[in-house]
Amino acid sequence: MHRRRRVLAALLLLNVVELIGVVVVGPGFWISFAVTALLLALYVVHLRNRAIAGRRRQRAEAREAAWLSARQAEVRREQARRAAARREAQRRLAAQREAVRRAAMGLDGARDLPQAASGSGVTGSVSYRRAGGLRGRAYEAGRPNPRDSR
Repeated sequence: MHRRRRVLAALLLLNVVELIGVVVVGPGFWISFAVTALLLALYVVHLRNRAIAGRRRQRAEAREAAWLSARQAEVRREQARRAAARREAQRRLAAQREAVRRAAMGLDGARDLPQAASGSGVTGSVSYRRAGGLRGRAYEAGRPNPRDSR
């Protein structure tokens, strides 16, 4: 940036000095003034084109950054949605397990077991519990007779 300013200032100063030479010394400086004026005009056009290209590039980068930001926000929203769905599924599975546990212990009665064990309203949750209830025999039933198992 400083180099461009220095070049522009040098060309302007050279043009002013040559105009002073035309006035003070004579008309011979018109030729050199015309050359430096042409160089100054070309340099100003060059600077203008660079500025336009720079603005165009900045707009393109801003568009790309906005697009990237929108995609990242979309990904974050999707990840948050999935995380919420996972938490909800875990909460429902924990509630289902607790209901099955309470029903097995006889705390809530059997009225809560069918709804919790059937998974009604639970989407995507899986229970690996057997449908027949608890395995084995209750402790109150006593020891099994070895002759009955034959």
